[in-house]
Amino acid sequence: MIDLHSHTRFSDGHLDTATLLQRASSLGIQQLAITDHDCVDAHLQIASGAVDVPDQLDIIPGTEISTRWDNQEVHVLGLMVDINNATLSELLAQQQQRRQERAAKIGIQLERAGHCGLQTWLQSLGCTAVSRVHVAEFLVHQGVVKSKQQAFSKYLAKRGRAYVPAEWCSISEAVEAIQAAGGVAALAHPDRYPLSRPKFRRLIDEFVDVGGDALEVSYSNLNQDMLKNLSVIAADRKLWATVGSDFHSPEHTWMDLGKVRRLPEICRDQGIWRHPRWTQFARPAAED
Repeated sequence: MIDLHSHTRFSDGHLDTATLLQRASSLGIQQLAITDHDCVDAHLQIASGAVDVPDQLDIIPGTEISTRWDNQEVHVLGLMVDINNATLSELLAQQQQRRQERAAKIGIQLERAGHCGLQTWLQSLGCTAVSRVHVAEFLVHQGVVKSKQQAFSKYLAKRGRAYVPAEWCSISEAVEAIQAAGGVAALAHPDRYPLSRPKFRRLIDEFVDVGGDALEVSYSNLNQDMLKNLSVIAADRKLWATVGSDFHSPEHTWMDLGKVRRLPEICRDQGIWRHPRWTQFARPAAED
């Protein structure tokens, strides 16, 4: 049981680090990557000894970096990274600053609409990588909207009253920082971006051209046809294949830890657990 994509409260997950690890252990996960958005705080917490790791659970250090590509937000996973690497730490700090600045601008727009208190709310969360999801939760909590979906449609999406565009790093910057930290750069959940087929192919091409290492082939809520398509792409491009639920909350049962299909045979030899550095962090995978 391998899950290489999960989140804690340090970004937009609902569980703290200790609770996430316990849930993973209870569900039989053997290797878990915590990949919070633009931060590695959960891994720093584990490394400090502040959180105990269950004996049967191997932790793969990771992060998920938000990037800008062709006016789209695209996520790049960094797996097996050195969490103390200076290049990666600098990029993550820049990304966190961009998040704070964007949240402040959104807060100003909300105040103009008569909804005050966002910054106080965000500071109370103890979150490193603030996002629009947290703003949406604030709007629900304040009774401004009834749901996070309504918060996005009315305030936070492109035509919303408080929309502020993100200013993320480029894909090449993310890949470079991940590799500088000794990690593997993987394109996250490729079918979730609103792209035409030609743009989808161009995204893959450009990701490979800048040195991307891997493709997230199997993840939650992925249909069988796309799983086959991604496995063929990984095999053809000689990309490592990763698997991950993109877990955020136990309430999202369709994205619970371990809810991923096995890799198709065509790319199974490229499973990330066959990477030369895998055994530095985890025991050899018992099941491919």
